[in-house]
Amino acid sequence: MRFLRSVLFYVILSITITAVAIGCIVTWPFTSNRWRYRYLGAPWNRLMIGVLRSVCGVRYELRGLENIPSPDVPVVVLSKHQSAWETMFLPGVVPQRISYVYKKSLHWVPCFGWALKSMGMIAIDRSDGRAAYQIFMRKGAEFLKNGWWVALFPEGTRVPPGERVPYKSGGARFAVANKAKVLPVALNSGHCWPKNGFVKHPGTIVVSFGPLIDAAQMTSAELNTHVETWIEDELKRIEEQ
Repeated sequence: MRFLRSVLFYVILSITITAVAIGCIVTWPFTSNRWRYRYLGAPWNRLMIGVLRSVCGVRYELRGLENIPSPDVPVVVLSKHQSAWETMFLPGVVPQRISYVYKKSLHWVPCFGWALKSMGMIAIDRSDGRAAYQIFMRKGAEFLKNGWWVALFPEGTRVPPGERVPYKSGGARFAVANKAKVLPVALNSGHCWPKNGFVKHPGTIVVSFGPLIDAAQMTSAELNTHVETWIEDELKRIEEQ
């Protein structure tokens, strides 16, 4: 039954992302990326989270909503990364536009990649090595100034529940360089949407937003350690409940 429900979820996902991609392409010449994000991208993310709840029984619980600041505050979101679920979820819940930092090669994915490219987020070519990071630092600073929030997954990849990898310092360095606020996010989505797993499992994903951190008051090393400690400790509390 879970397999069939997962098939239905992906059928709906495929149909709706095709419609969104067509909408993005048709409106691209005469609308802004802000408009496409607000009226096409973010609503699609919320729709798919709702479909996942209705079809596969994947619900969520939010904690620490009081820690999310007003949209006018420049914020770097540093989140735990266990599945694709959070990439859909975060744009639908935070009050400001979020730009992910992602591989430019995703633009070649039919429909999804086209819609993603139309959002005008920060796409980099990771094969460029250090040059790619410098491009991110420059573009990311512009995005913060233009009212976007920048979101990164400091683990660098999806990490299954029970496993742990060192956090990469790029996000912390970016936040310190731009004197931004950092919003840490802990979550346990991997139990319901396993890494590289087709079948979705019913359950409740807990998403916990931590206290806002002032990056201007820390070194990048201190900030990275602080973020990693808070997220991993909070995840442990979530798992023990």
